[in-house]
Amino acid sequence: MRFGLLTARLLRGFRSWERPSQIAFLLALPFLIITFVLMLTGGPEVRPPATFGFIGFVVVTQFIFMWANRKMVTPYTQAQRLYLREEFEAARQLLEQTVRDGKATVSILTLLGNTYRQLGLLDESKAILTKAVEKAPKDHFSLYGIGRTLLIRGEYVVAIRALQDSIEQGAPPIVRLDLAEAYYREGQWELALAQAQAALPSASEPHRLLLVRYLLHRLGSGEPPLVDLVEAGLPYWMEQAGRYATSPYGQALSADVEVLKRLLEGSDVHDF
Repeated sequence: MRFGLLTARLLRGFRSWERPSQIAFLLALPFLIITFVLMLTGGPEVRPPATFGFIGFVVVTQFIFMWANRKMVTPYTQAQRLYLREEFEAARQLLEQTVRDGKATVSILTLLGNTYRQLGLLDESKAILTKAVEKAPKDHFSLYGIGRTLLIRGEYVVAIRALQDSIEQGAPPIVRLDLAEAYYREGQWELALAQAQAALPSASEPHRLLLVRYLLHRLGSGEPPLVDLVEAGLPYWMEQAGRYATSPYGQALSADVEVLKRLLEGSDVHDF
């Protein structure tokens, strides 16, 4: 049964190859079989050159396989590349088709849920990421994904729980910034301050560094962000505020954006 499935998979792959690769493989295959038979059944004078020839044709066929499959990537990889290029609608279509095809792995579901969130489809994002977490309760990627979606939906208490679970399961240190933001939105100032301080060393991207500096200042631990940092990081948060304008999170973020804009306009930092 397994041999039959493997053969069917190989045939499907072979049909997708470019014509030169197909021809090269069909030419090499008979010689591979002949040298293998001679290696097993030939006399003492035949076996050494047959063995050498068999090894050579194995190398050749492996090279053909690698060359023929050089452009083949999984749907997940394709969608991930689209996501990173911010082609979210294209990523959505590819991932939804993959799910319809019955290939809904935890990674696929998580990426689809994150894609829905980027498109502002928060209900769909929560639903699909819930499925991902149910499939793999200890997967920190899916836990982070649903934590971020819950945060943007304004469900701060459950967002905090999901982000905590993500960190406990090995999420990168920068996730503590999301946890700090969730605590901040919920009004748990001391916990927000502790997590923001813990996140600071890993906040390398301008928009993340801006957020952590902003939170620290608002929580009474540090000066306002420098103007250069605000200029570099503010466009990201302005875009986020616009994308989620109808959610409680988006409305709260819009207020923060206005505070940062006042800093750029030269308002007294003591009023910030």
